[in-house]
Amino acid sequence: MSDIFRSIEIVKKAWVESPYYQSAEKWTDIFWNPGSDFLSYFDELDVSRCADLACGHGWHAERLMRTKGQHIETLYCLDIIETNISITAKRLAKPDKITCILTNGKDFRPIGDGSLTAIYCYDAMVHFSGDIVESYLCDAYRVLRPGGRALLHHSNLNAPRTGHPDNPYGGNPHARNHMTLSLFSSLVLKSGLKIVKTHSRAWGTRAQIASSSTRRPAPRFSIVRRPTMLCTRRRYRFSKRRPRSSFEAEPL
Repeated sequence: MSDIFRSIEIVKKAWVESPYYQSAEKWTDIFWNPGSDFLSYFDELDVSRCADLACGHGWHAERLMRTKGQHIETLYCLDIIETNISITAKRLAKPDKITCILTNGKDFRPIGDGSLTAIYCYDAMVHFSGDIVESYLCDAYRVLRPGGRALLHHSNLNAPRTGHPDNPYGGNPHARNHMTLSLFSSLVLKSGLKIVKTHSRAWGTRAQIASSSTRRPAPRFSIVRRPTMLCTRRRYRFSKRRPRSSFEAEPL
């Protein structure tokens, strides 16, 4: 088994029969309430041909169809867990606009090259290991049209020992995996995409937010874009060590 498929199995295992799905829907309003900073980011996407990565039980796809359905030509709902795909398909039941795909956990196949205007991933990529994030970013470049954007909710936790036998990611705050802004920025640069803006957002109860330390920085929402001009991707192997160079987001 290759390293990335080993990473995928580690991340997937915790969610196959997780109680998370019974309680997660009540948090959906955090993302979609009017005035939400998340929603303001989402409003920057052209959702006409859109993909919901790690769709879970379809909560966000349902909200998207309810609020912006008139603008959507095609919505792809992707998840690595077969039960989630089945539940989402039954929940949405709009075969003329929605396609549910059981994904391999590392890319957007079988979605075609340059066929998407937008991708979003809420409350899922925070759990992905760096090699999975890297793989999805690289394939996002493939499936996005020039100028297309992805809105990604990713971890911002500096925990480089995550993944060692004595330190599984589930033991981190909110089960976030290791990811920093500099590491995420370097992976975006490698993919050929470009960070448009990035924003941290405190998570959890007020008590949890108040007790947060420097080891528990808030996760981030980042918009990345496929440039309209052809660019050359940087190629190097992902390492769990700090990259030699740090690439910061362009000014907001």
